[in-house]
Amino acid sequence: MGKETGGSVVKIDSALLEKVEAFINLEENKFRYVNRKQFIDIAVAEYLRAQKGSIPKRAKRGDE
Repeated sequence: MGKETGGSVVKIDSALLEKVEAFINLEENKFRYVNRKQFIDIAVAEYLRAQKGSIPKRAKRGDE
């Protein structure tokens, strides 16, 4: 999917994680999202795809 970074760990707010778990456990989501990591990977990828046009490109080195 992308460049491997060595399995970076990201801390997620416990209240948000509970909401994610509840969403995953809904009957209609049980087969699409197998676990929290998969849900977060998919949700972030979909969000970034949707936002792609609204994110300004980073300045090239030397232009900063």
